[in-house]
Amino acid sequence: MSASAAVSTGDRLSFTIFVAVVLHAILIFGVAFTAPRIELPNVMEVTLAQHQSSTADKDADFLAQANQKGSGSLDKAAMITSPHQSRFHDSDINEIQPEESRAAMKASESKRRQVITTTASSRRQYDNRKSSELRQEQTEVREAQLARAWQSDEISSLEARLAAKKQAYAKRPKVRTVATISTRYDRDAAYVDAFRSRVEEIGNKNYPEAAKRRNLYGNVRLLVAVLPSGRVKEIVVLKSSGHRVLDEAARQSVRLAEPFMPFPASIRKDTDILQVIRTWKFSDSDRMSAEN
Repeated sequence: MSASAAVSTGDRLSFTIFVAVVLHAILIFGVAFTAPRIELPNVMEVTLAQHQSSTADKDADFLAQANQKGSGSLDKAAMITSPHQSRFHDSDINEIQPEESRAAMKASESKRRQVITTTASSRRQYDNRKSSELRQEQTEVREAQLARAWQSDEISSLEARLAAKKQAYAKRPKVRTVATISTRYDRDAAYVDAFRSRVEEIGNKNYPEAAKRRNLYGNVRLLVAVLPSGRVKEIVVLKSSGHRVLDEAARQSVRLAEPFMPFPASIRKDTDILQVIRTWKFSDSDRMSAEN
């Protein structure tokens, strides 16, 4: 009795609070509300293959509408991240070039093509120039060959003409001319003197009457070509007297005097035609005579 009386009011209050706290803790932590478990249906993940492989992979990571060989650098399988189908198939991972690099590469490629085009154009120009130079050289060679051939033909033609002239000259009659006493050979002296004497004789016998009546006188220079037989081949008036009567009288005197003596052996051996040049003088005494 005395022990109960010893418990004070404060002790009872403290004990009551303690019991209340314990009860509240049991209610809070001991009671739990659990949501009912929902059974989820089985899910099949299917991916869309972007290209088709001819063989199936036995360790495939995903299901798809076609076989497709996987590639990549990840440690675990992962779904494809692009909805667009690739325009080509490659299992190797290549470095992606940024737009700036592609633009630079395009510019470099364009420059390279330009260099190649320029080089090809320069090469064509060089080839064309060399071809033109070769054609020019070939033309010059042909022209030189033609020139040499023409010169050769011209030389041959000249040689042929010279040979023909030599042959013709060799066949030409050997002509000697006796003009004055100073150029007269001793072997010709007797023959020329006989020629002169014969022409003077015939000329004086046939002196032209017209010259006597008209009192004409003067000198006529004649060239008389005598053949080995003594016949006259040609008479040429080298210088006229100024009177046709006297010129014709001199010519007629020579024609009437032929034939002269045949050439002696000393003249014939190297003479086919002997040209005797003399001046015939018609004097006021009505005489015709020869002058040297």
